[in-house]
Formats: sequence, C-alpha cells, structure tokens
Amino acid sequence: MPAYHVERSIIIHKPIHTVRSTLQDFKQWPRWSPWLIMEPDATLTYSDRQGQVGATYGWSGVLVGAGSMELMEVHDDSLKMQIRFVKPFKSIADVTFSLHTVDDSTEVTWKMDGHLPFFMFWMTKKMQSYIGMDYERGLQMLKEYLETGSVASFVHIEGVLPMKEETYIGIPRTCTLKALGTVMKKDFEDLYHFMEDNHLSTDRIPFAIYNTFDMLKGETNYVACIPIHEEVKIEKHWIRGNIEAQEALKTMHKGRYLHLGNAWMTAINFARMKKMKTLNAPVGYEFYPNNPYETAEEELMTEIFLPLK
Repeated sequence: MPAYHVERSIIIHKPIHTVRSTLQDFKQWPRWSPWLIMEPDATLTYSDRQGQVGATYGWSGVLVGAGSMELMEVHDDSLKMQIRFVKPFKSIADVTFSLHTVDDSTEVTWKMDGHLPFFMFWMTKKMQSYIGMDYERGLQMLKEYLETGSVASFVHIEGVLPMKEETYIGIPRTCTLKALGTVMKKDFEDLYHFMEDNHLSTDRIPFAIYNTFDMLKGETNYVACIPIHEEVKIEKHWIRGNIEAQEALKTMHKGRYLHLGNAWMTAINFARMKKMKTLNAPVGYEFYPNNPYETAEEELMTEIFLPLK
C-alpha cells in the first residue's frame, strides 16, 4: 500500500513538561484540534484514565468522520500514539510528537506515518499536503492555547446565500501561502492609501478574490479588492472588475486572520459532504467587515463565500 509521511514543527514559549502534559491529555485536544474546530458538536469519548499509556479518545461526526487515538508511549522528549480511522475510510497511522528544549521554549515536531488503501495510491502527494496543512493549523492553535489559554478562532456555516453584484479595483498577486498574510496586508494598505490620496471614502468593506489555491506548490493567486464605483485612474498593474450576483456557501469566522484556514477547510468539507458543486475559479471570496486596526484580533469577523455552479 502507498506510504505517506507528514512532519511539521513550531516553537512554543512554554517549558517542555507543560507542552508534554497537554499533548498527552486527550481531553484538552478539542481546544486546539484542527479537525474538531470544524465540528465542535462531534461525539467524543474518552477512556477513564488520561495522560498515561493506554489512554484513548474517539470521535464521530459528519465532517470529521470517525476514528480513535491511543497513547502508546510516553517519554520525556516524545509521545507516540496510534490513530485508527474508520470513516471516511479504514486506515491506521503512527503519530509522534518530538519535543526539544530551545532556550526557555519548546520545539514541537508533529509527525504522521501511515499507508493509504491501494485504490487511493494516486492521492498520496495530495494527502500529505492536506494533512500537512492540518498540522500547521493545529500547531498554531496549540501554541496559542498554551501561551494564552485560549484560541481566537470560531467557525459557523451560514448556509447558501446570495452574493450581490460588486464593482471593484484590485491588486492581483501570486504568492506562497506562508507569505500570504504579509503580502496581502501590504496590498490593502496600498489600496487604502490610494483611496485617501484621491479623496475617496474608505468606509467600504474590502475583500479578496481567490482565483487559485495550489496545495502541492503551496501558493495562491488572488486579487486584493476594494469596492468602488467612481471613475478614477488606477495604477498600471492594478485591475478593475465586477463580481456578478450569484449564490454561494457562506461561512463566518470570528478571530485572528492567522486561523482563517479553519473556516476554509470547514467550508470546503461541508460543501463536499453536502455534494455542492462549487466553482473551480474563482475558488472563493473573503470579505472583511471590520477594521483590523480598530478591532481586537479575537473580534475580527471574516465572511467566506464559496461560489456555486
């Protein structure tokens, strides 16, 4: 059967014993799990004694599927677990957390090694990419949970709703997913400076059009946009465009922009589960109804739309 390996790391500003005790307690996993955030009302079961070899937890839901995890080994600098997937397909994988002290912090490396069913051999690279992105989301939330005591990310599916027609000017860009936050911030700053320089109201809801997401390459093509109906001369590399009125699956995210991947994966999995036919391009839209410079990160609202065919 085709083998896969996934490995991601992060630095957490907590001592190694604190990180280890949190990871080996499955009852704390819902606070930072990249899967359970998609379906917080999934059914969870736990063995009586947590934190020691033999401890287990199981899950069952519509979006997260079904499976279980068992703690197999506990060491000062590592934890070994076995995960058993039941739905959407049966599979077993080995999970390892390696912990290393770095100054007064801990480097956490999360690994998974397993095999896909033979009939899914063609999905090996894509599977590694998707699990890797899940791990990155999970490690970011684990870090925030351990360092602050909570995670500023809440997701809610609003359902299929109409999108109104909108005229805009925008800055097209291709960049890596890792650089997305920094690059897009600069694009929106340039757009707002343009509006101010041309004495135009900035009291508008900015948005982004995502034309492509390439998970294997780890890059995206997007347009940072601001609604505008006035006739103005724009920069040479900017564009002027129009969004047509259409129906789309709307998902709300409340919290840090860093965690927007949680909302995207929830929306994509919900659409797949409901057998909704979404457009290949654009992949989706993000609207930002409140100002990040005037709003606490935990209160930031983002509206995500997946346009339907």
